[in-house]
Amino acid sequence: MSTPGEWFRRVGYLVNRRRIENDLRREMEAHRDMMGTPARFGNTLQLREDARDVWGWRWLDDLTQDLRYAARTLFLSHRTFAIAAVSMLAIGIGVTTAVFSVVSGLVLRPLPFPQPDRLVQLHGTTLRPAQGLQVTNLDTYRRDSTSFEAVAGYEVGARYLRDAGGTERVMVVRTERDFFAVLGVPALYGRTYDTTDAVPAVVIGETFWRRRFGGAGDIIGRALVLDGQPYTVTGVMPEGFQYPYRAGSLLQSATEHARTDLWMPFDRPLSPRGRIGSVTGRLKAGVSLAAAQSELNVIAKRLEAQYPDTNQGRGIAIVPLSQEVVPAPVRRLVMLLFGAVIIVLALACANVANLSLARMTLRQREVAVRAAIGASPLRLVRQFLTESLLLSLTGGIAGLLLAWWILKRLIVSAAPYLPRAHEVDLDWRVFTFMLAVCAIVGTAVGALPAIIAARRDPRATIQESGTQATMSRGQRRLRNGLVVAEVALAFVLGAGAAVLLRELVRLRATDAGIVQTNVITFHVGQPRNPDIGMRFYDIADRVAALPGVHAAGFAQMLPLQSWGWTSNSSDFRVRGRPVRPEEFQIELRYVTPGYFDALGIPLRRGRRFTSADIAGAPPVIMINETLARRAFPGEDPIGLLTTRGTIVGTIPDVRQADLDRPAVPEVYYPIAQNWSQISDLGMTLVVRTRDRPEPLIDAIRSTIRDVHADQAVFGIKTMEAVVAESLAGFTLSLSILSAFAIVAIVLALSGTYGVITYLASSRAREFAIRVALGAGRARVIRVVLGQGLALTGLGLVLGAVAALAAAPLVRNAPVTVRPPDLTTLVPVACVIAFVAAIAVLVPARRASRVDPMAVLRSD
Repeated sequence: MSTPGEWFRRVGYLVNRRRIENDLRREMEAHRDMMGTPARFGNTLQLREDARDVWGWRWLDDLTQDLRYAARTLFLSHRTFAIAAVSMLAIGIGVTTAVFSVVSGLVLRPLPFPQPDRLVQLHGTTLRPAQGLQVTNLDTYRRDSTSFEAVAGYEVGARYLRDAGGTERVMVVRTERDFFAVLGVPALYGRTYDTTDAVPAVVIGETFWRRRFGGAGDIIGRALVLDGQPYTVTGVMPEGFQYPYRAGSLLQSATEHARTDLWMPFDRPLSPRGRIGSVTGRLKAGVSLAAAQSELNVIAKRLEAQYPDTNQGRGIAIVPLSQEVVPAPVRRLVMLLFGAVIIVLALACANVANLSLARMTLRQREVAVRAAIGASPLRLVRQFLTESLLLSLTGGIAGLLLAWWILKRLIVSAAPYLPRAHEVDLDWRVFTFMLAVCAIVGTAVGALPAIIAARRDPRATIQESGTQATMSRGQRRLRNGLVVAEVALAFVLGAGAAVLLRELVRLRATDAGIVQTNVITFHVGQPRNPDIGMRFYDIADRVAALPGVHAAGFAQMLPLQSWGWTSNSSDFRVRGRPVRPEEFQIELRYVTPGYFDALGIPLRRGRRFTSADIAGAPPVIMINETLARRAFPGEDPIGLLTTRGTIVGTIPDVRQADLDRPAVPEVYYPIAQNWSQISDLGMTLVVRTRDRPEPLIDAIRSTIRDVHADQAVFGIKTMEAVVAESLAGFTLSLSILSAFAIVAIVLALSGTYGVITYLASSRAREFAIRVALGAGRARVIRVVLGQGLALTGLGLVLGAVAALAAAPLVRNAPVTVRPPDLTTLVPVACVIAFVAAIAVLVPARRASRVDPMAVLRSD
């Protein structure tokens, strides 16, 4: 505890501080030409120094002195070392910060809603796979549950906006009227709709408002014609409100973005027997997730007992909304990439640590002299840590610029595959993380030379003969160990990239069951009406008649676009036969007759659809071979009358969802007999041409609009592009990991090069004597080359073991990835060994060309 006298000294200094400093300044000016220091000046200076000691400000002077000396030493005396170290740290910290920004935006940052921890998603659970929650059950849960403040259901779909600018398909979320109350987000302009709105209302997104209407101030109250019906705009939601996230991903390959354009209430009361696709709820304050789940389970059991016919095996599950928005597979993939950049950061740190060890040998005499004239071990440690922290902070600043550049390009590439991508930026979490990384890296890199400097005997160092400083045995082992670790870590990343590349080659070689060459696709949409099916037939026939067109047809959804209606196998059986005990999912596809010819899908048995298969004719279907094997084993299905129509033909399997997934059972229907099943997302026209299809795009678009001028035509892509886009997420992951692997290999080999260069220079006298005694230059090259390749070889062995141990981690990739084997490990090892040999050969040749007389004379 401070004594009263010390407190009086502090208060006196504070009161007289300005006067003391002014007196000191005047004394300094008055005596600036004098060789000595007057007593009064000395007394004033001493008073100031005493006051600084009292308030603990001396550390600031010491820190300033350390920083000045560190900056002068690094950036003036050792510029090459500083540039190399800052560059490596900038790369490591930059890529790590960029990927951490994605982790922060997707995983750490709360959802942009009030009290987001109380928001949950409700899912129906059944013994059979089913879509959504039954409306009757949802009303019961809402009425009987006491755990929720509010619950609202919604469904994602499309509408077609028609105005003077033409027809445009917009992504729409149809909701219950308390949808916005559940989320708790007000409108940016105007208001959201509620139960008091008597006319059809719509809320639009800010991005859509600015793009389509130029941010017009009179948008509130304006009427929008959607599917021929007017809706009144009641409000504009802020750009940051994008719930549900990635609404446009229902048709990813046919939409320019995955943003929600409009929100509107359901047009009519939901059917009690119907289902609602998605349900979001807000828990009451203080209600835990487990308590709410237990209450819903009780209600579900009561419903099952009261209505066993419709609720047998039905239940409900709730999950936090944050986990629903960013599902576990996305989280695991992001964390896997974050682990990869941590390896890159570790390699950068190892390289800088090795450079610092080498630099330490050159500063041994300097450190010894400083210690001999009174510098304490703690003072030396502080100086080295100051230098390393200055390096890491400089590298961090450069890395932050690199992270900003990487993040901008990463978000543009990954936005279609990452929910909340628009929320990823460099926020306070990222800056805190970067500062923490700089502190950790600076301490870790500076600790080794600092400890060595503190433990070294200054007298022994000064008395050492020779001008060539050397490392101790421990330092050499540490240096070699860092090089081995660098090669091993680089090999792990290289092996991971090689494994993913192998899978990409395999997927590209997979037969999708369709023809891709000279095939182009057009997405066509319009409001649904009873004659829409025949319009699609008319468009397909006219396009097929164009010169240069081989075939044309429509499909509800293209292969590899991962979407389609589904049904249970219990609803598909031959009439008069019992239901099969085995149950499986069947995908339902709706096409026009020319679709199979347009994609080159051959006919196995029976016939294809014809223009005679229209409404009023006997219902017909076609099935794929997978369904034929599972539903009719050992039987010819042609001509069988099923609950879904007469089977008239079978076709080969087509990969519909993913090239990595086997074909699933499918039933094909003619559109003319099932026009009501056409989705509001529209249909896709597939055109196969005799030559390259691009010159026919305008003619095909004109033909479509000749049939119906208000058709929305968009998403024009070749089939080759559609297949490539189905692998885009996996290709992006491969590209990122490959980039990290290349950086890691460069860092590891640059570390090997630096170590071997230092080793060759430290043994220059030895090599000079060998050459003087008659040793050939080739022998010197073999000695240096052998040391470098020995370190590389040991690193490759350890890296192979680590790669095999880390193989399960790549299961989080977007596709199935087989474990690494010799076909992937050996090529990566050969590449690293070859490049390492080239890197080591440079200092080896330099060592062999040393002039013995010059070296011995300088020694």
